[in-house]
Amino acid sequence: MNKAFILLCAVAAGALRGWAALGGSAESVEADRLKFQATRQIVAMPKYAIHEINRTDGGVIREYVTPSGKVFGVSWSGPTIPDLTQLLGTYHVEFRDTLRAHQKSFGRRPATVHNSDLVVETAGHMRAFQGRAYLNSMLPNGVSPETIK
Repeated sequence: MNKAFILLCAVAAGALRGWAALGGSAESVEADRLKFQATRQIVAMPKYAIHEINRTDGGVIREYVTPSGKVFGVSWSGPTIPDLTQLLGTYHVEFRDTLRAHQKSFGRRPATVHNSDLVVETAGHMRAFQGRAYLNSMLPNGVSPETIK
C-alpha cells in the first residue's frame, strides 16, 4: 500500500509543470532558478517586471511578467541554449512543428517562428547563443516587442 501511494505521488508530481513558461504564471519563476541552480533578481518596470536568472555557466534568462502575473516573454543569452521545452511551455510544440514545416535547408541557421501570436527567434554559435520568445496577445499596452531582449 505504501509503495503504491508513493508511486502515485511521484507520478502526480511529475505531471505538474513546475516552471515558469511562456504564458504561464510568475510564481513558478523560482522553479526555473532552482533548476538552473542560478541566482534571480527582479527589475520592476512601469508596465512589467523582468525576472533575471543568472546561470552558473554565465548564461542569462529573462522572463518578462505582466502586472497580473503572466509571463508574456522570455529571452536568453549565453554559452548554451537553455531548455526551450521548459521556457516555451505549451508553445514549444507550435515552435517545433512550425520549424519542421518550413525547414528548407540544413546546417547552421537561425531558428525563427513568426506566427499570428507566437514569435520565437533564436540564433548564435557555440558558446554564444541568444534568443527571445513572446506572445503578441499578452504584450502589455505600450510595450513593444523590442523590449524583450
